[in-house]
Amino acid sequence: MRALVLSHHYLDPAKRQKLRELAGLGWTITLALPGGSTDMDGAIRLAPVPATGSIDQPQSLKWSARALRRLLTDIRPDILHVEEEPESPAAYVAVHEALKLEIPSVVFSWQSLPRRQSFGESRRRRRTLAEVCGIIGGNQMAAHLLSEGAADVPALSLPQHGVTPPPLIERTPRPTLALACVGRLVPERGVDQLLHACGQLMGPWTLAVAGTGPEQIELEEQAQRLGLAARIRWMGPISKAQVTALWPEVDCLVVPSRSTPTWTEEYSPVLVDAMSHGVAAVVTAEGALPELVGDAGIVVRSDEDLLTALQQLIVTPRRRTELGQAARLRVLERYSGAAIARRTAEFWTEVVSRSRTPRSTVNS
Repeated sequence: MRALVLSHHYLDPAKRQKLRELAGLGWTITLALPGGSTDMDGAIRLAPVPATGSIDQPQSLKWSARALRRLLTDIRPDILHVEEEPESPAAYVAVHEALKLEIPSVVFSWQSLPRRQSFGESRRRRRTLAEVCGIIGGNQMAAHLLSEGAADVPALSLPQHGVTPPPLIERTPRPTLALACVGRLVPERGVDQLLHACGQLMGPWTLAVAGTGPEQIELEEQAQRLGLAARIRWMGPISKAQVTALWPEVDCLVVPSRSTPTWTEEYSPVLVDAMSHGVAAVVTAEGALPELVGDAGIVVRSDEDLLTALQQLIVTPRRRTELGQAARLRVLERYSGAAIARRTAEFWTEVVSRSRTPRSTVNS
């Protein structure tokens, strides 16, 4: 079957692995990009679409309706897949043109919290969601928000991109629990909560904190007050390669995030990366963290829960290994590039089989 994928995200060829996987599953993929030139990227056909505006503000780009209509007419895809927020001009125009040609469309969104929108944004979002045949949220929160405007179409929670799992690392339980916390040192990341729990642990442990931010001095002072300085390594800002090199030294990644009215964990690449390396995961019940971990890690809902979880890993080294193995298996089954592509293809097939005629346009 044929799919037309529209998104500025794939201007970077390094981000096209999902599309390559979909082509390998037998789909004929055409990728509509803002600007550029007609070309091929392996099995992926690149189709430039004139767009006005700045690529630095991609959600405001105005894609040519005439060019999109011509592209849809020429290709006649079985499905249109739009990875732009539904209130964007690109999603609004593309979905509406597909509707007129009776081509079913799917729209993807990362938006996980309600936000104030202008009249134009609100109108475009409402119209777009009224005309799609399927919706994909980057997490369950995003899928729920989309469903509020498109309640009677198939819905899926699925990250935009998958990961490439590394070779299996053989891990031998060690007497000292090696913890890590990776991310910007801001209040939302909850590192102060982690330090408070560490101050009450009984038994051998160490903590590597990778990242920097406005809370670093205060956090280091907190560690001094709690008598933890000798057990903590402040690594400062580190590269992606350095993070990858850290995982063999770590038994458990702790992600103690706390949501605010305007921010939540939509997705955690660091968490998924650690899990793919067989690192046990302990996360707070915030945002998409419980969804990412599932039953392959420990989800905590209070300071007491966090302390209990870490203490358990100190006294039961085998539990660290079991959780790490479960975490890696979950990534292989759900978050690898191949898994993301497979689930996308299954969803496309469901949408196409249910209806080739999108719902009628609602009155604006």
